[in-house]
Amino acid sequence: MIKTELFKKSISDFLSAKLLVVSVVPFLISFALFLYLYLGVGADTIDAFKQSIENGVVPFLDPDAHPILTYILTIGLFKWLFSLFFYLVGALAVILLSVVVAVVVVGFFTPYIVKVIREKHYPDFVIQNENFTIGVTIWHFVKVFTIFILLFLLALPFLFIPGINFFALNIPFYYLFHNFLVLDVGSAIDSKEEFKIVTKKHKLLFRSTTLSLYGVSLIPLVSMIFQVLFVIILAHQFFRRTMEQRV
Repeated sequence: MIKTELFKKSISDFLSAKLLVVSVVPFLISFALFLYLYLGVGADTIDAFKQSIENGVVPFLDPDAHPILTYILTIGLFKWLFSLFFYLVGALAVILLSVVVAVVVVGFFTPYIVKVIREKHYPDFVIQNENFTIGVTIWHFVKVFTIFILLFLLALPFLFIPGINFFALNIPFYYLFHNFLVLDVGSAIDSKEEFKIVTKKHKLLFRSTTLSLYGVSLIPLVSMIFQVLFVIILAHQFFRRTMEQRV
């Protein structure tokens, strides 16, 4: 869990001039993509879906093989409910994608954010991430993304099951969010050996932290605005846990 003292300190860091300016770029990029997907691609998809329903055709359903079900889903209340359900699923997908984009974009600024936090709060801390090269980091990211794709494919069959689809979709996206964020911050502070030890020893701490941050980031626009804050919180935790490990 995120301690109150650490959270207050992170908020104070986030509101400082240096880091507040940094947060603008990830926000603008993520927000632009969000609008494009939600109002552009999303709107066109919804219109195409509605038009299909109006014409008596249900996407992903063969009307010849399932004539009765097709008829039910294209009349009155069922048509409205099905359209609403499709719209909500699409909106959720856009939100989840914007969360991932925000994590990726802020990754380019993580070394600078870590540098500011170290100089302000942990001046005696020596960063020893020399063996966490770009190649090693990219390889870790590729492995994480591959597992994410596999989890996402496993979640697809549950996409149109109300209730279950929400949890099914969030499992792969949380996995990606957690691993990208932890790896991004940890690789900017620790060596490969320290990273393995710290993340394994404090696995519950990091997982509970990222789970809380992920839950908050599902609120539209929040992940775009506060992604830098998420990095700050994780940076504090890595600095503190690594310092304990070095004693």
